[in-house]
Amino acid sequence: MNPEGYNGPFDKDTIETKSPSINPLLTEGDFIQEGQPLGLRSLPIWLWIVLATMVMSLIWGSMNWYQGVMQQEKKAEPFLDVTNREFSVFLWQFPSFLRANALKKTAYLPGFQTTKETLVLNEADNFVSAPPDLLFLYHTWSRLLASESNLRPINPKEFSDFLNQVEEWQPKFWKKAPKEYVQLIDNKEYEQTQNLQTLSVSQLPVLVRQAFQGWKNYYQEGPQINALAPTIAQVQAFLESHPHYKRNFWRNIQQVAGQEVVRSDYLYLLTQAAFNPEEAFPTDQLAPFLKVAMFNAAQVNKDKIKLADPNPLSLNITAQ
Repeated sequence: MNPEGYNGPFDKDTIETKSPSINPLLTEGDFIQEGQPLGLRSLPIWLWIVLATMVMSLIWGSMNWYQGVMQQEKKAEPFLDVTNREFSVFLWQFPSFLRANALKKTAYLPGFQTTKETLVLNEADNFVSAPPDLLFLYHTWSRLLASESNLRPINPKEFSDFLNQVEEWQPKFWKKAPKEYVQLIDNKEYEQTQNLQTLSVSQLPVLVRQAFQGWKNYYQEGPQINALAPTIAQVQAFLESHPHYKRNFWRNIQQVAGQEVVRSDYLYLLTQAAFNPEEAFPTDQLAPFLKVAMFNAAQVNKDKIKLADPNPLSLNITAQ
C-alpha cells in the first residue's frame, strides 16, 4: 500500500503488470547481414576464375621452362644427347627395358607409351629421359654393336605393316626425315621395290632399317629366336665375325635398371680348356641380344649355307 499523501510512481495499492507486447514476425530481410563481409568469400566469381587461370598458366610456364632448361643441358652433354627415336632402335634389341614391359612405369621412359611398345608421337624427337645406367647400356650398344647389325631383306608388304604399327617412322611424325625418304613413303614408291635393302641410305636411312628389323624380331620371330640352339662351334664362328659380343665386353654389365642383361656365366664355357665343339652350347650362357644377333646372321646367310652342312664352323643355326 502507498502511504497517505504519498504520490509515488505507483498510485494504486497493487502493482499492475502490463501485458507483454506482441513482437512482429521476422521477415527475410532480418536475416540479411548488412555489414561488409570479410575474407576471401567477398571475391566475385570472375576474379576466382582469373586467379585460377593465372595459377595454371604459371604451372604450365614453369614446366615448359624446366623442359627447355633440360633440353639445353642435354644438348651440352653428349651422353644425354639421345632422342627417343634413337633410343627406340636400341630397345628393340633389349625389349625387356621397354616401358610397356617394365613393372614400374611411373616416371620411367615417359617418351614411350605405357601399353604399347611404340613412342608418344609428339615426343619422338625429344631427348630421352632414362635412368643413367640404361643410357650407359645404350651407348655401349651404339659403340659396339649397332654397326654390326646383320640387315636382312625387307619386302614392301612387311614394311607397310611396320609403318602402320610403328607410326613414329611415318614422315608426318618425323620432321627431320630425309627428303628422299619422305618421297619414298608418301608416294608409296617402295611398293615397287622387291627388296628395300637395295635402296640408298638417303632413301631408306640405316636407323629405319634397324628399327624394321627389331620390330620384325620382336613381333614375328620371338618363338624362333627363343628356340635357337646353336652348337659350340657355331657360337665360336659367330664371335669370330662379331667380336664385340665376346664375354670380356659384357661380363661386367650384368644388372641395369634392376634387370638382368647377362648372367655372370655369360659364354663361360669358352673360357674352359676343353669342350666338344659339336655339342649344343648351354642356353643359359647365351644372352637374349646375342641370340637375336645370331638368328639374324643365320637368316642373312641361309641362302649360302645348306642346312645339312657338315662343317661345324658354319652359321647354320638350328631351332629346336
